Amino acid sequence: MYDDLLSIEPTGLSLEAGRLLVSTPYFNDPFFNHSVVLLTDYEEEHTAGLIINRQLSHSVYSLLNEIRVDDPIYFGGPVLPEAVFLLHSFDSCPEATRLLPGVYVGYNHVLIAVLETRAIPNLKSKFLLGYAGWSPGQLEDELERNMWVIAPATQSLVFDTPADEIWTRTVRRLGPRYEHWLRFPKNIAYN
Repeated sequence: MYDDLLSIEPTGLSLEAGRLLVSTPYFNDPFFNHSVVLLTDYEEEHTAGLIINRQLSHSVYSLLNEIRVDDPIYFGGPVLPEAVFLLHSFDSCPEATRLLPGVYVGYNHVLIAVLETRAIPNLKSKFLLGYAGWSPGQLEDELERNMWVIAPATQSLVFDTPADEIWTRTVRRLGPRYEHWLRFPKNIAYN
């Protein structure tokens, strides 16, 4: 009975940029507990992603005075916590890379000006500090040790879902074989 409860069934999705890594409820790492990471790079030498559900209690402008945007800022991961990353829906930024339909990563001064002036009212964006990174083979090892499952991403999940609901909604979207995760306490050490 407990083996079924604790077993992790892979989703069958491949690792690639634009996919989500969903932390399993047994992964009590201080950075990644109940986290959802959007993979931005998946290559033989380097894998990187951004935690999309860790909203900080500060605005972009309060932490980055040079960017006059009053939106919330997010903790993207423990690597280079002073580095600024931008996820957005702007398809005309040559410095940005498309991760999935309607979601790009990267920016230039033109995009920052567009965001500061709100020149495009429906433009979606999310500023993040730091990123998550893995050395060659590390992420595959973590998947084998049942620390993550791979899930599909959508623009709506990345930009429109409140940060504190992203993990739960992603787990629900994975289907009934993962629903028991929702009954675990956020920190299993408290059980």
